Amino acid sequence: MSENNNRSGQEARRILGRTVDVLRNRKVQIAGQAVVITALVGGTSAFVAMNKPVNMTVDGQAEQVRTFGGTVGDVLEAQGLEIDERDLVQPGAGAPIERDMNIVVNTAKDLNLTVDGVALDEWTTANTVGQALADLGIEAEGAEVSLPLDEPLAEDGAELDVVTPKGVTVMADGKKHTVNAAAATVADALAEAGVELDGDDIVSTPMTAPVSHGQVVDVLRVKNETKTVEEKIEKKVTVKETASLDRGKTKVEKQGRDGKREVVYDIRVVDGDEVKKVKKSEKTVEEPVEEVVLKGTRAEAPSRSDDRSGSAGAGSSDSGGTMSKQEIIDMLGGPGTRWYKIVKCESEFNPKAVNQQNRAHFGLFQFKLATWQSVGGSGNPVDASPQEQFKRAKILQERAGWSQWACA
Repeated sequence: MSENNNRSGQEARRILGRTVDVLRNRKVQIAGQAVVITALVGGTSAFVAMNKPVNMTVDGQAEQVRTFGGTVGDVLEAQGLEIDERDLVQPGAGAPIERDMNIVVNTAKDLNLTVDGVALDEWTTANTVGQALADLGIEAEGAEVSLPLDEPLAEDGAELDVVTPKGVTVMADGKKHTVNAAAATVADALAEAGVELDGDDIVSTPMTAPVSHGQVVDVLRVKNETKTVEEKIEKKVTVKETASLDRGKTKVEKQGRDGKREVVYDIRVVDGDEVKKVKKSEKTVEEPVEEVVLKGTRAEAPSRSDDRSGSAGAGSSDSGGTMSKQEIIDMLGGPGTRWYKIVKCESEFNPKAVNQQNRAHFGLFQFKLATWQSVGGSGNPVDASPQEQFKRAKILQERAGWSQWACA
């Protein structure tokens, strides 16, 4: 009985000890779990405090990022952005990070820019074509731009052609054409003015040359033509002396005639004025006929009274000299001819007529001495034969036209 009681007491003490150990271990576990939980709670607070959200806009593209960095440079580095010294960063790379701050990065972009035909190497931190032009001080309004103004600029740059508006004056066909347009070259300005060119026309400035504001471009109309002209071949006059006529008198033994030829010219006309005339060919259409004139050597016979007549127009009463009035009329071609009309008016067929009003006009055709000498005459016309005076009058008419005589 006593032995059984001892066994029961030992078993009870073993159970009690095991229970105490279990309780001791449970306290240690609980304490450990409390330490871990406390550490986790403290770490989360620190994590949340250090990880800040910021708004980044790179070349116009916006996104929100979170960062542990302390400066803007840290954020850029964390995002893998390598910043060039030309890039625009706002705020600067050394600025401290604040929650929800805005960071703007505009990278530098190279431009192959051509303005009115002039090539320029430029760069910009703008993000669109329009912003780039404004950044470079180029007025886009009214200009022709090779890319849309809202076109984004690529990171590696862009090729950009700009033609600015300008005022150009085009002078053509006697008219003034004013152009106000984005014309890059002279050819563009002419097209805007509606001025078309023919193959031989001349422009004061090369067609491919750039134009500037206020420039004047002249267009000269050129016409090259081939023209056939009929010209006179002057007849040859042979004078033969004869004793059958009084000295100083002449008589046409054989009537001559001027010939004709056709001459082909290459003619260049610029704005209506003939500037060049080159003979290309010629051919005789009608041969001239030689004229033979007899010149008297016989002693002069007394003048016949009916051959003398005063000159109403010249104010002189001198006679017809070595030829009778009728012979002079016949020499001039007879009534109805222009020469007849001139001589009748100027001298009344008197080869020795002198204008009594100014005493400065002489002979059948009332030559001034300077004019007489300019056509090969010598001395005074009144001392020359009617034939000589007529010859010099024809030379004057060929050179200066009929306007030399008011009576023509």
